[in-house]
This record gives sequence, C-alpha cells and structure tokens, in this order.
Amino acid sequence: MVALSQLQRIRPTKIELIRLRRQLVLAMKVHKVLRERLTILVNEFLAQLRESIEKRRKINELILPVYNRGAGLLGVYGENVYQLFHRTTPTLTSVLTTENIMGVSTRSIVLRAPGEDKAVYAGLKDFQAQAYELLKAIIELGKAEEAVLALGREIKSTKRRVNALNYIIIPRLSQQIRMLRMKFDEREREEKSRLKRVKNILEKRKKLE
Repeated sequence: MVALSQLQRIRPTKIELIRLRRQLVLAMKVHKVLRERLTILVNEFLAQLRESIEKRRKINELILPVYNRGAGLLGVYGENVYQLFHRTTPTLTSVLTTENIMGVSTRSIVLRAPGEDKAVYAGLKDFQAQAYELLKAIIELGKAEEAVLALGREIKSTKRRVNALNYIIIPRLSQQIRMLRMKFDEREREEKSRLKRVKNILEKRKKLE
C-alpha cells in the first residue's frame, strides 16, 4: 500500500498524470524484460548445474586410477618419485580469464598443455598423463561451479528487482494514477455543479427582468 503522505505530495496536474503513466509503462516493460531474463538465467543455471554434477562424477572416476598408479610408483621409486616427478614433468601454465554467460561474467582459467617430457621413467609417463587429465577435469569443474555461483547471484539480484517492480513500484504508480483520476473526476463534477448553479442564477435574473 502507498502511504497517504506520498499520495498527498503528488501534484494533481495533467502533466503529473502523464508523467506517472509514462513511468508505469516503462516499469511494466522493464518488468517484462527482467522476467524473461530471469527465466533464461534459471534455465542456464540448471544447465550449468547438471554440467558441474557430470564433471564432478568424472573427477570421481579419474581420482582412483591416479591414486593407485601414484601408490604403485611410490612403491617402485620410493620417496624419490617426488623428485623424479618434479624433474620430468613439464611446467603447466594457466591463464586467468573471464567468461560471459548470458551477460554474467564468471571467472575462468585456461590450462596450457605441457610440452614434451624431459625424460622417460617406467610408469611415470602414464601417471603424468592421468594426473594431467585429472587436473584438467578439476579446472573444468571449478569453471562450471564458478558459473553456477555467478548465475545464482545474478538470479537472486534479478529476482529482487522483479519483486520490487511487481510488489512496490508498479502498484504504487497504479495507485497514484488512480488517485489523480479520482481528483480530476471530482474537479469535473464540481465544475459541472458550479456551472449549473451559475446557469440557474442567470435564468432567475433573466426572469426577474
């Protein structure tokens, strides 16, 4: 409900009525656009959520082979496996960037593929390949979950705007317009009544003459 003090502050003029009508039309258009955007965002959010669940499932499948192979290498090379892995594994580089999903910016990362191995030790190359695949899957999951979080924040923000328009701004403008129409109708009735009284007085004077 619009507070009475707010209604009393409105100037009862035709210009004010036109201004309020334009604001109402604009608010309804924005409301429609935001509702459509909200629907698109929710669909994209659900798609990203399904994708992140699938990527998490893939990581669960990749972790066990990497763990088993790492444990086997530890048994073969002992504690030296860490130094061997460090010496023989090409350095990975990554680039932090952003992606745009339905107008929502999300943080992302691009992993550059490693170059050639510096040396080959039995079993180490396969472990490196598996670990690289696992790392890529983890990064992909991070990107998907970051997108889910960013879309969730945008949905929350858009929903807040839609609700503000739906429950506060549009009803307030509608009520202000109704109030001005009532005032104009009242003025029109008073004017008609005044004219009628004047007409009666003039007719009485005419008869007396």
